[in-house]
Amino acid sequence: MSKYLFASIILILLSLSSFSQVFDLEEKKPAVDNGIEYGYVIKNEQSKTASKEEFSRFEITIYATNKSGCTKLYADRSDLPTAENVNVLAVFSCKNANGKRLTAKGGNVVARDFYVTVKTNEKNAEGKTITRSASTKAGFIFRNGNTVKANIIVIVAKGESPAMTCAVNYLPELQKLF
Repeated sequence: MSKYLFASIILILLSLSSFSQVFDLEEKKPAVDNGIEYGYVIKNEQSKTASKEEFSRFEITIYATNKSGCTKLYADRSDLPTAENVNVLAVFSCKNANGKRLTAKGGNVVARDFYVTVKTNEKNAEGKTITRSASTKAGFIFRNGNTVKANIIVIVAKGESPAMTCAVNYLPELQKLF
């Protein structure tokens, strides 16, 4: 029994340890962590009335830009039982968003899939060896200088600005695994 309890505690701690740094963000003032810049920009602001209440509606672009000087290659850890959203670089949340009228309270920015070509030798029906090429997913990539972004719409109380936070997800990098 104690072995299962210990293993469960370790798995929970490992799944929680990937999200460790949380930044409070201001518009157009990104936070930088490990050479990656995390921030947001308000694209549009409107006043809306719903159920006789006034709200401020914001269209926001959340983003992460790799300014580390090198390409980041991340391992695909979808084989782990605790793995969810294995390519999420950061989770952005709007602390004062109310989520009314089918709007968001936050969003994610994700790394792109990374594929490599793998060649295999196989024998055909005549016994000849043939070489086949197949594209295989090796993990996720975030190239130097690239920006990944997502758009969200939030509604906050009238007269307020979005209070955004960013939780950085520390994905396992391929070069650090070997």
